[in-house]
Amino acid sequence: MKRDVMSVRLWLPRIEVLGVVADTPGELVVRVRSSVRRPCCPDCGTPSGQAHDRRGNKVRDLEVSGRPTTLVWERRRMVCGPCGRRFAEEHPAFEGRVTARLARRLVQDARAMTVNAAAKRHRLSWRMVNALVVAYAGLVAGHRRRRRCRVLLVDETSIRKRHRYVTVLVNGDTGEVLAMVPHRSEAALSGFLAAQGHRWQKGVKVVVSDGSAAYAAAIAKRLGHARHILDRFHVIRWFAAGLTAVRRDVQRRPEGSKPAFDPAVFRARFLLMRRPDTLDADERSRLDALFEAHPRLKAAWEALGELHGLYLAKDRNGALEALDRFADIYGTGDIPEFSDVVDTFLAWHPQILDWHQAGRPSNGRIEGTNNLLQVLRRKAHGFTNYTNFEASGLLLT
Repeated sequence: MKRDVMSVRLWLPRIEVLGVVADTPGELVVRVRSSVRRPCCPDCGTPSGQAHDRRGNKVRDLEVSGRPTTLVWERRRMVCGPCGRRFAEEHPAFEGRVTARLARRLVQDARAMTVNAAAKRHRLSWRMVNALVVAYAGLVAGHRRRRRCRVLLVDETSIRKRHRYVTVLVNGDTGEVLAMVPHRSEAALSGFLAAQGHRWQKGVKVVVSDGSAAYAAAIAKRLGHARHILDRFHVIRWFAAGLTAVRRDVQRRPEGSKPAFDPAVFRARFLLMRRPDTLDADERSRLDALFEAHPRLKAAWEALGELHGLYLAKDRNGALEALDRFADIYGTGDIPEFSDVVDTFLAWHPQILDWHQAGRPSNGRIEGTNNLLQVLRRKAHGFTNYTNFEASGLLLT
Protein backbone atom coordinates (compact mmCIF):
# COMPACT_ATOMS: atom_id res chain seq x y z
CA MET A 1 0.00 0.00 0.00
CA LYS A 2 1.32 3.45 -0.96
CA ARG A 3 2.02 5.72 1.98
CA ASP A 4 0.96 8.95 0.23
CA VAL A 5 -2.62 7.81 -0.57
CA MET A 6 -5.73 9.14 1.14
CA SER A 7 -9.47 9.22 0.48
CA VAL A 8 -11.22 12.57 -0.05
CA ARG A 9 -15.00 12.97 -0.01
CA LEU A 10 -16.65 15.06 -2.69
CA TRP A 11 -19.44 16.23 -0.38
CA LEU A 12 -21.97 16.41 -3.19
CA PRO A 13 -25.47 15.27 -2.19
CA ARG A 14 -27.04 12.40 -4.15
CA ILE A 15 -23.85 11.77 -6.13
CA GLU A 16 -22.02 8.44 -6.29
CA VAL A 17 -18.32 8.13 -7.16
CA LEU A 18 -17.68 5.42 -9.73
CA GLY A 19 -13.91 5.78 -9.91
CA VAL A 20 -10.91 7.99 -10.53
CA VAL A 21 -10.09 8.55 -14.20
CA ALA A 22 -6.94 10.63 -13.75
CA ASP A 23 -4.94 11.47 -10.63
CA THR A 24 -1.84 13.48 -11.49
CA PRO A 25 -0.05 16.41 -9.78
CA GLY A 26 -1.75 18.80 -12.21
CA GLU A 27 -5.25 17.34 -12.56
CA LEU A 28 -7.92 15.22 -10.88
CA VAL A 29 -10.69 13.60 -12.92
CA VAL A 30 -13.44 11.60 -11.19
CA ARG A 31 -16.30 9.67 -12.78
CA VAL A 32 -19.62 10.11 -10.96
CA ARG A 33 -23.31 9.44 -11.39
CA SER A 34 -26.58 10.44 -9.76
CA SER A 35 -27.87 8.25 -6.93
CA VAL A 36 -31.47 9.02 -7.91
CA ARG A 37 -32.65 5.78 -9.53
CA ARG A 38 -35.86 6.97 -11.14
CA PRO A 39 -35.74 10.59 -12.38
CA CYS A 40 -39.13 12.23 -12.92
CA CYS A 41 -40.38 13.16 -16.37
CA PRO A 42 -40.43 16.99 -16.79
CA ASP A 43 -43.77 16.78 -18.63
CA CYS A 44 -45.97 14.41 -16.63
CA GLY A 45 -43.86 14.01 -13.46
CA THR A 46 -43.86 10.21 -13.63
CA PRO A 47 -40.71 8.52 -12.24
CA SER A 48 -38.85 6.81 -15.06
CA GLY A 49 -36.38 3.97 -14.64
CA GLN A 50 -35.73 3.20 -18.32
CA ALA A 51 -32.42 4.64 -19.55
CA HIS A 52 -32.28 5.31 -23.29
CA ASP A 53 -28.62 6.38 -23.37
CA ARG A 54 -25.67 7.45 -21.18
CA ARG A 55 -23.24 10.24 -21.93
CA GLY A 56 -20.23 11.49 -20.01
CA ASN A 57 -20.55 15.24 -19.32
CA LYS A 58 -17.44 17.01 -18.06
CA VAL A 59 -18.22 19.37 -15.19
CA ARG A 60 -15.64 21.52 -13.42
CA ASP A 61 -15.64 21.44 -9.62
CA LEU A 62 -13.75 23.18 -6.84
CA GLU A 63 -10.05 22.42 -6.70
CA VAL A 64 -8.83 19.54 -4.55
CA SER A 65 -5.38 20.01 -3.03
CA GLY A 66 -4.74 22.88 -5.44
CA ARG A 67 -5.49 20.78 -8.54
CA PRO A 68 -8.20 21.53 -11.11
CA THR A 69 -10.93 18.95 -10.55
CA THR A 70 -13.22 17.65 -13.28
CA LEU A 71 -16.23 15.43 -12.69
CA VAL A 72 -17.27 13.17 -15.54
CA TRP A 73 -20.99 12.86 -14.93
CA GLU A 74 -22.61 9.78 -16.45
CA ARG A 75 -25.77 11.56 -17.44
CA ARG A 76 -28.65 9.32 -18.44
CA ARG A 77 -31.15 10.03 -21.18
CA MET A 78 -34.43 8.59 -19.98
CA VAL A 79 -37.65 7.47 -21.66
CA CYS A 80 -40.96 8.14 -19.93
CA GLY A 81 -43.27 5.12 -20.18
CA PRO A 82 -46.68 6.88 -19.94
CA CYS A 83 -46.03 9.83 -22.29
CA GLY A 84 -43.04 8.58 -24.30
CA ARG A 85 -41.02 11.76 -23.67
CA ARG A 86 -37.23 11.41 -23.91
CA PHE A 87 -35.34 13.66 -21.53
CA ALA A 88 -31.91 14.11 -19.98
CA GLU A 89 -31.76 13.81 -16.22
CA GLU A 90 -31.04 16.93 -14.18
CA HIS A 91 -29.22 17.31 -10.89
CA PRO A 92 -29.17 20.32 -8.49
CA ALA A 93 -25.42 19.91 -7.91
CA PHE A 94 -24.61 20.76 -11.54
CA GLU A 95 -25.17 24.05 -13.36
CA GLY A 96 -24.15 23.60 -16.96
CA ARG A 97 -20.41 23.02 -17.22
CA VAL A 98 -19.64 23.74 -13.55
CA THR A 99 -20.93 22.52 -10.23
CA ALA A 100 -23.29 24.73 -8.27
CA ARG A 101 -20.75 25.25 -5.52
CA LEU A 102 -18.07 26.34 -7.99
CA ALA A 103 -20.57 28.76 -9.56
CA ARG A 104 -21.21 30.26 -6.11
CA ARG A 105 -17.47 30.60 -5.49
CA LEU A 106 -16.97 32.32 -8.85
CA VAL A 107 -19.69 34.84 -8.10
CA GLN A 108 -18.23 35.42 -4.64
CA ASP A 109 -14.78 36.04 -6.13
CA ALA A 110 -16.24 38.38 -8.75
CA ARG A 111 -17.44 40.63 -5.92
CA ALA A 112 -13.85 41.24 -4.82
CA MET A 113 -11.93 41.05 -8.11
CA THR A 114 -12.40 41.38 -11.83
CA VAL A 115 -14.02 38.63 -13.87
CA ASN A 116 -10.73 38.05 -15.66
CA ALA A 117 -8.89 37.60 -12.33
CA ALA A 118 -11.55 35.16 -11.09
CA ALA A 119 -11.30 33.17 -14.32
CA LYS A 120 -7.52 32.91 -14.03
CA ARG A 121 -7.75 31.93 -10.38
CA HIS A 122 -9.94 28.93 -11.17
CA ARG A 123 -8.33 28.21 -14.57
CA LEU A 124 -11.52 28.76 -16.51
CA SER A 125 -12.31 30.80 -19.59
CA TRP A 126 -13.33 34.44 -19.18
CA ARG A 127 -16.41 33.82 -21.30
CA MET A 128 -17.70 31.07 -19.00
CA VAL A 129 -17.14 33.05 -15.80
CA ASN A 130 -18.61 36.23 -17.25
CA ALA A 131 -21.74 34.37 -18.38
CA LEU A 132 -22.21 33.10 -14.81
CA VAL A 133 -21.71 36.57 -13.34
CA VAL A 134 -24.15 38.20 -15.78
CA ALA A 135 -26.78 35.51 -15.17
CA TYR A 136 -26.47 35.79 -11.38
CA ALA A 137 -26.53 39.60 -11.54
CA GLY A 138 -29.78 39.37 -13.48
CA LEU A 139 -31.32 37.30 -10.69
CA VAL A 140 -30.05 39.75 -8.07
CA ALA A 141 -31.46 42.73 -9.97
CA GLY A 142 -34.86 41.07 -10.39
CA HIS A 143 -35.05 40.22 -6.70
CA ARG A 144 -34.13 43.75 -5.62
CA ARG A 145 -36.58 45.42 -7.98
CA ARG A 146 -39.47 43.30 -6.74
CA ARG A 147 -39.09 44.81 -3.28
CA ARG A 148 -40.49 48.22 -2.46
CA CYS A 149 -38.11 51.17 -2.88
CA ARG A 150 -39.16 54.06 -0.64
CA VAL A 151 -36.12 56.31 -1.25
CA LEU A 152 -34.60 56.26 -4.74
CA LEU A 153 -31.12 57.69 -5.32
CA VAL A 154 -30.14 58.71 -8.86
CA ASP A 155 -26.72 59.70 -10.16
CA GLU A 156 -24.43 59.06 -13.11
CA THR A 157 -20.97 57.59 -13.43
CA SER A 158 -18.67 57.07 -16.39
CA ILE A 159 -17.97 53.78 -18.09
CA ARG A 160 -15.38 55.63 -20.14
CA LYS A 161 -14.23 58.98 -18.77
CA ARG A 162 -15.86 61.98 -20.47
CA HIS A 163 -17.26 59.79 -23.24
CA ARG A 164 -19.77 57.16 -22.06
CA TYR A 165 -21.97 57.32 -18.99
CA VAL A 166 -24.48 55.16 -17.14
CA THR A 167 -27.31 56.21 -14.84
CA VAL A 168 -26.95 54.47 -11.47
CA LEU A 169 -30.05 53.84 -9.36
CA VAL A 170 -29.72 52.83 -5.71
CA ASN A 171 -32.23 51.94 -3.01
CA GLY A 172 -31.65 54.67 -0.42
CA ASP A 173 -32.82 52.52 2.50
CA THR A 174 -30.65 49.47 1.79
CA GLY A 175 -27.81 50.92 -0.31
CA GLU A 176 -28.32 48.21 -2.95
CA VAL A 177 -27.77 48.99 -6.62
CA LEU A 178 -31.04 48.51 -8.51
CA ALA A 179 -29.81 49.14 -12.04
CA MET A 180 -27.19 50.82 -14.18
CA VAL A 181 -28.91 52.18 -17.29
CA PRO A 182 -26.89 53.19 -20.37
CA HIS A 183 -26.67 56.98 -20.91
CA ARG A 184 -27.67 59.82 -18.60
CA SER A 185 -30.66 61.21 -20.47
CA GLU A 186 -34.32 61.71 -19.67
CA ALA A 187 -35.20 58.77 -21.91
CA ALA A 188 -32.79 56.46 -20.05
CA LEU A 189 -34.20 57.18 -16.59
CA SER A 190 -37.81 57.44 -17.74
CA GLY A 191 -37.56 54.13 -19.57
CA PHE A 192 -36.29 52.31 -16.49
CA LEU A 193 -38.98 53.78 -14.25
CA ALA A 194 -41.71 52.89 -16.74
CA ALA A 195 -40.44 49.30 -16.97
CA GLN A 196 -40.87 48.81 -13.20
CA GLY A 197 -44.62 49.25 -13.40
CA HIS A 198 -47.16 51.56 -11.79
CA ARG A 199 -47.20 49.77 -8.43
CA TRP A 200 -43.42 50.03 -7.98
CA GLN A 201 -43.47 53.71 -8.94
CA LYS A 202 -46.21 54.42 -6.38
CA GLY A 203 -43.99 52.93 -3.66
CA VAL A 204 -41.30 55.56 -4.24
CA LYS A 205 -41.84 58.47 -1.84
CA VAL A 206 -38.53 60.37 -2.10
CA VAL A 207 -36.14 60.78 -5.04
CA VAL A 208 -32.68 62.29 -4.55
CA SER A 209 -30.64 63.45 -7.54
CA ASP A 210 -28.10 66.06 -8.58
CA GLY A 211 -29.08 69.16 -10.53
CA SER A 212 -29.54 67.37 -13.85
CA ALA A 213 -32.41 68.83 -15.87
CA ALA A 214 -32.79 65.53 -17.76
CA TYR A 215 -33.24 63.58 -14.51
CA ALA A 216 -35.63 66.20 -13.16
CA ALA A 217 -37.82 65.88 -16.27
CA ALA A 218 -37.93 62.07 -16.00
CA ILE A 219 -38.74 62.23 -12.28
CA ALA A 220 -41.54 64.75 -12.86
CA LYS A 221 -42.94 62.54 -15.62
CA ARG A 222 -42.85 59.18 -13.86
CA LEU A 223 -42.63 60.00 -10.13
CA GLY A 224 -44.57 63.24 -9.89
CA HIS A 225 -46.18 62.11 -6.62
CA ALA A 226 -42.81 61.72 -4.86
CA ARG A 227 -40.73 64.44 -3.22
CA HIS A 228 -37.81 65.32 -5.48
CA ILE A 229 -34.81 66.47 -3.40
CA LEU A 230 -31.48 67.83 -4.63
CA ASP A 231 -28.49 66.25 -2.99
CA ARG A 232 -26.97 68.46 -0.32
CA PHE A 233 -23.40 68.08 -1.61
CA HIS A 234 -24.28 69.39 -5.07
CA VAL A 235 -26.28 72.31 -3.67
CA ILE A 236 -23.48 73.40 -1.33
CA ARG A 237 -21.04 73.19 -4.22
CA TRP A 238 -23.28 75.58 -6.17
CA PHE A 239 -23.39 77.95 -3.19
CA ALA A 240 -19.61 77.80 -2.69
CA ALA A 241 -19.07 78.86 -6.31
CA GLY A 242 -20.26 82.35 -5.30
CA LEU A 243 -17.60 82.66 -2.61
CA THR A 244 -14.95 81.34 -5.00
CA ALA A 245 -15.86 84.03 -7.54
CA VAL A 246 -15.55 86.76 -4.90
CA ARG A 247 -12.24 85.37 -3.64
CA ARG A 248 -10.76 85.29 -7.14
CA ASP A 249 -11.81 88.87 -7.74
CA VAL A 250 -10.41 90.05 -4.39
CA GLN A 251 -7.06 88.28 -4.75
CA ARG A 252 -6.47 89.67 -8.26
CA ARG A 253 -3.90 92.48 -8.32
CA PRO A 254 -3.49 95.24 -10.93
CA GLU A 255 -2.01 94.22 -14.23
CA GLY A 256 1.76 94.08 -14.13
CA SER A 257 1.96 93.30 -10.39
CA LYS A 258 4.11 90.42 -9.17
CA PRO A 259 2.75 88.13 -8.00
CA ALA A 260 -0.43 88.61 -9.98
CA PHE A 261 -2.60 87.66 -6.96
CA ASP A 262 -2.59 88.28 -3.23
CA PRO A 263 -0.79 85.28 -1.66
CA ALA A 264 -2.60 85.62 1.67
CA VAL A 265 -6.02 85.39 0.04
CA PHE A 266 -4.98 82.50 -2.21
CA ARG A 267 -3.54 80.49 0.69
CA ALA A 268 -6.82 80.88 2.58
CA ARG A 269 -8.93 79.42 -0.24
CA PHE A 270 -9.61 76.13 1.58
CA LEU A 271 -10.05 77.78 4.97
CA LEU A 272 -12.71 80.06 3.48
CA MET A 273 -14.79 77.01 2.58
CA ARG A 274 -15.06 75.96 6.22
CA ARG A 275 -18.24 76.60 8.19
CA PRO A 276 -17.94 78.97 11.17
CA ASP A 277 -18.85 76.20 13.65
CA THR A 278 -15.89 74.05 12.50
CA LEU A 279 -13.14 76.64 13.06
CA ASP A 280 -10.81 76.78 16.06
CA ALA A 281 -9.50 80.00 17.61
CA ASP A 282 -6.34 80.20 15.47
CA GLU A 283 -8.21 79.64 12.23
CA ARG A 284 -10.83 82.22 13.15
CA SER A 285 -8.19 84.84 14.02
CA ARG A 286 -6.49 84.19 10.68
CA LEU A 287 -9.76 84.80 8.86
CA ASP A 288 -10.51 87.92 10.93
CA ALA A 289 -7.19 89.43 9.84
CA LEU A 290 -8.02 88.60 6.23
CA PHE A 291 -11.52 90.06 6.51
CA GLU A 292 -10.18 93.29 7.99
CA ALA A 293 -8.16 93.82 4.83
CA HIS A 294 -10.93 92.61 2.49
CA PRO A 295 -14.47 93.44 3.74
CA ARG A 296 -16.09 92.04 0.55
CA LEU A 297 -14.56 88.68 1.27
CA LYS A 298 -16.10 88.75 4.76
CA ALA A 299 -19.53 89.47 3.31
CA ALA A 300 -19.20 86.54 0.88
CA TRP A 301 -18.07 84.19 3.65
CA GLU A 302 -20.98 85.19 5.89
CA ALA A 303 -23.39 84.78 2.98
CA LEU A 304 -22.15 81.25 2.37
CA GLY A 305 -22.51 80.55 6.10
CA GLU A 306 -26.18 81.56 5.96
CA LEU A 307 -26.69 79.27 2.97
CA HIS A 308 -25.16 76.46 5.01
CA GLY A 309 -27.85 77.32 7.54
CA LEU A 310 -30.47 75.95 5.14
CA TYR A 311 -29.21 72.49 6.10
CA LEU A 312 -28.04 73.18 9.65
CA ALA A 313 -31.49 74.42 10.68
CA LYS A 314 -33.74 72.08 12.65
CA ASP A 315 -36.71 72.47 10.31
CA ARG A 316 -38.01 74.28 7.26
CA ASN A 317 -38.86 77.44 9.24
CA GLY A 318 -35.28 77.67 10.48
CA ALA A 319 -34.06 77.25 6.92
CA LEU A 320 -36.29 80.12 5.77
CA GLU A 321 -34.88 82.34 8.52
CA ALA A 322 -31.33 81.57 7.31
CA LEU A 323 -32.46 82.38 3.78
CA ASP A 324 -33.77 85.78 4.96
CA ARG A 325 -30.40 86.57 6.54
CA PHE A 326 -28.65 85.66 3.29
CA ALA A 327 -31.04 87.94 1.39
CA ASP A 328 -30.10 90.84 3.70
CA ILE A 329 -26.38 90.34 2.97
CA TYR A 330 -26.95 89.95 -0.76
CA GLY A 331 -29.16 93.02 -0.79
CA THR A 332 -26.25 95.27 0.20
CA GLY A 333 -24.86 94.88 -3.32
CA ASP A 334 -21.34 94.02 -2.10
CA ILE A 335 -21.34 90.53 -3.59
CA PRO A 336 -22.85 90.62 -7.11
CA GLU A 337 -20.97 87.37 -7.87
CA PHE A 338 -23.73 85.56 -5.96
CA SER A 339 -26.28 86.42 -8.66
CA ASP A 340 -25.80 83.00 -10.28
CA VAL A 341 -26.29 81.38 -6.87
CA VAL A 342 -29.57 83.27 -6.44
CA ASP A 343 -30.76 82.29 -9.92
CA THR A 344 -29.95 78.64 -9.26
CA PHE A 345 -31.77 78.71 -5.93
CA LEU A 346 -34.86 80.28 -7.48
CA ALA A 347 -34.91 77.57 -10.16
CA TRP A 348 -34.58 74.69 -7.67
CA HIS A 349 -35.97 76.08 -4.40
CA PRO A 350 -38.76 73.44 -3.97
CA GLN A 351 -36.22 70.62 -4.29
CA ILE A 352 -33.87 72.37 -1.83
CA LEU A 353 -36.29 73.55 0.85
CA ASP A 354 -38.22 70.24 1.00
CA TRP A 355 -35.09 68.53 2.33
CA HIS A 356 -36.23 68.77 5.96
CA GLN A 357 -39.74 67.49 5.29
CA ALA A 358 -38.42 64.56 3.25
CA GLY A 359 -36.40 63.23 6.18
CA ARG A 360 -33.04 64.83 5.26
CA PRO A 361 -32.08 62.30 2.59
CA SER A 362 -28.62 62.17 1.03
CA ASN A 363 -26.96 60.79 -2.06
CA GLY A 364 -24.02 59.70 0.07
CA ARG A 365 -24.66 56.01 -0.48
CA ILE A 366 -24.73 56.30 -4.24
CA GLU A 367 -21.60 58.48 -4.24
CA GLY A 368 -19.83 55.74 -2.30
CA THR A 369 -21.08 53.20 -4.82
CA ASN A 370 -19.77 55.34 -7.67
CA ASN A 371 -16.34 55.38 -6.03
CA LEU A 372 -16.38 51.59 -5.89
CA LEU A 373 -17.47 51.45 -9.53
CA GLN A 374 -14.55 53.62 -10.59
CA VAL A 375 -12.14 51.43 -8.61
CA LEU A 376 -13.63 48.41 -10.36
CA ARG A 377 -13.27 50.11 -13.74
CA ARG A 378 -9.60 50.82 -13.10
CA LYS A 379 -8.95 47.27 -11.93
CA ALA A 380 -10.52 45.93 -15.12
CA HIS A 381 -8.61 48.48 -17.23
CA GLY A 382 -11.95 49.82 -18.45
CA PHE A 383 -15.24 48.37 -19.68
CA THR A 384 -16.59 48.42 -23.22
CA ASN A 385 -19.86 46.61 -22.55
CA TYR A 386 -22.72 48.16 -20.55
CA THR A 387 -24.13 44.76 -19.55
CA ASN A 388 -20.86 43.53 -18.08
CA PHE A 389 -20.33 46.81 -16.22
CA GLU A 390 -23.82 46.62 -14.73
CA ALA A 391 -23.37 42.97 -13.72
CA SER A 392 -20.16 43.74 -11.85
CA GLY A 393 -21.75 46.81 -10.27
CA LEU A 394 -24.77 44.87 -9.01
CA LEU A 395 -22.48 42.46 -7.18
CA LEU A 396 -20.66 45.25 -5.33
CA THR A 397 -23.54 45.92 -2.94
